[in-house]
Amino acid sequence: MTTMWRIRGAWGAVAPLVLLALHALSSPAGASPAFAFALAPQDTIPRDTIPRDTIPRDTIPLDSLALDTIPGDTLPEPRPVRNLRDLPTPVPAGWSTGIWEWDRVALLSSRALSLLELLELIPGVTALRGGDYGQPATVTAFGLGPGRVRIYLDGAELAPLDGGVVDLAQVGIGGLDRVRVERRMGELRVDLTGLRLTDSRVYSLLEVGTGDLGTNIFRGTLAHPNAFGGNAVLALDRIDTEGPDRDETGVSSGVHLRYDYFPGEATALSAEWRRMMARRPEGLWAPAQVTRTDWSLRARREILEGMTAELFFHSGSLGLDEEQSGPGADTLVSTDARRELGARVGWERDQWWSEAELRRRTGEGWPTNRAGVRGGGSLPGIGGASAGADWEGWDDDSAVNLHARVWTEPFLGISLFGEVEDGRRGVPVRVPLSAEPEEEGEENGEDPVEPEPEADPFAPSFSDRTGVRVGAEYRRGGFMLGAAALAMRADSLFPTGVGRERSALALGAAERTGFEVSTRLPLSRLLDGLAFVGSTQMWGESVSTRSLPNQSYEARFSFHNIYYPTGNLEIWSDLGVAGREDMAIPFLAPGGEALQTVPFRQSWFVRLQIRVLDVHVFVEWENFTLRDANQDYPGRILPTTRSLYGVRWTLWN
Repeated sequence: MTTMWRIRGAWGAVAPLVLLALHALSSPAGASPAFAFALAPQDTIPRDTIPRDTIPRDTIPLDSLALDTIPGDTLPEPRPVRNLRDLPTPVPAGWSTGIWEWDRVALLSSRALSLLELLELIPGVTALRGGDYGQPATVTAFGLGPGRVRIYLDGAELAPLDGGVVDLAQVGIGGLDRVRVERRMGELRVDLTGLRLTDSRVYSLLEVGTGDLGTNIFRGTLAHPNAFGGNAVLALDRIDTEGPDRDETGVSSGVHLRYDYFPGEATALSAEWRRMMARRPEGLWAPAQVTRTDWSLRARREILEGMTAELFFHSGSLGLDEEQSGPGADTLVSTDARRELGARVGWERDQWWSEAELRRRTGEGWPTNRAGVRGGGSLPGIGGASAGADWEGWDDDSAVNLHARVWTEPFLGISLFGEVEDGRRGVPVRVPLSAEPEEEGEENGEDPVEPEPEADPFAPSFSDRTGVRVGAEYRRGGFMLGAAALAMRADSLFPTGVGRERSALALGAAERTGFEVSTRLPLSRLLDGLAFVGSTQMWGESVSTRSLPNQSYEARFSFHNIYYPTGNLEIWSDLGVAGREDMAIPFLAPGGEALQTVPFRQSWFVRLQIRVLDVHVFVEWENFTLRDANQDYPGRILPTTRSLYGVRWTLWN
């Protein structure tokens, strides 16, 4: 244990120095002497070695001083910044459209320190944590599960490898430029976009934090706009903690590399490699250490004005440790890679857009083929609409899912919106290994009953779902009030297959109705930049539905303001509460129950973040009321409280 702490302490000390060294080495040549001068001892620089009296005054005519001693053409022109062309995403982000988006600036100002915490900020999204940082975790909304909770990285889907959905402890946010989340009644889609360069200078970002329970955070990003004739990005990502009661050490760490090359004006080639390791307490989870590796190759080209085509290949695989003890060891975990070869075409002109895709896949439990088409547009002063259809095919079956959305422009401050989704999705079902032979036959002299032959653990099963969301939103100045009616019907609900749900059972039909409300009330008369922000989602009484609490909510007093004409001082502050009612979780208990209930959960939080120039200093404190029974899975008590503080520092050469 002592050796492990020494290694971790060495990593925390060396990693920031490595990033700073890389940043210094990538500086322009003209910056090197200044850097060396800053490091030189003061005693080695003699003072005033030339006596003042030896320089006569007014002995040099002003006319003899050339104004421009360096020809202008000797200064190199800034290299144009180039990035991969984006495919269209024109549906506006907002509560009414069900889309949330964080760009680079918003990610830096967010109080979220991981992808799980970022998704948890979305109203109606429920986090499912197996424990503290590094332990299995995922999210859900409207009871969605496998086949309907999907994560994409620059258009390529991250395949679920250790469960029915992606374990978020194996997905870092280092090296990301944007996170866009589409919360629909039939799908929760998370799009991750890699870092985009906006300046011809080298860009570096350091995020360092520490706090209670031995928690340490380090995230470093280095982006070079002219490395080997293209763009290069290196990102390191690590969160580690000792966990509740300081006896559940968890680590989530990884590295991300990307290189973009531009052989022509309209063509871009990209290679990307990501590796993320999650280490959990031995004997509690199996496997105790999981390493996820994703790599991809892609080519994008503008084939016509406003039309971009992409061809990509993506591979995802798991590396497991040899320890296979603890809960879940009786369930199969595949280490075979899941690969995807795909082509996408996107077109956008004025207010209209369309996109088509075709994907060929390999790997147990994944559909062999997938195709989809989406499109939409808007009319100024009227509103907009979008619609999409996707098809998935296995060897002997297929599934089709349809989705449509409309919204209107505000009239007297009021806008209307609605969406509907209907269709079928296939999911791989991981079946527990067969039980031991029955002993009844031995008591009456008969031969023991042999177990049934094992079913294919990755045989696809199918779920039909229909969902409707209709509502209105009122905006005036900084005030917003929105309300929507919700309805969903599913013929079956599947467990996520992550963590404690790995051996869970699928549930039967579910039908629920409810509503959600969101508001923002400016309080600038009390303090400029202050506002009250709140949201809630409520469902009518019904039979317990998997991971869908009858009520969830968040309310906070939020402050944000920018000071000085230069904008060099910026302050964020939040004081609020988030919670949900008790929630049913599918869990195969010894008694055979299909559902267990986790109790009411609530956490009061506070945070302060200050930006001075390019340096962000933050302090956060979660669950400061010391509520000690918060849990997302039965018996997996989360940390009672934690305070964190740290720095986010952006550097430009």
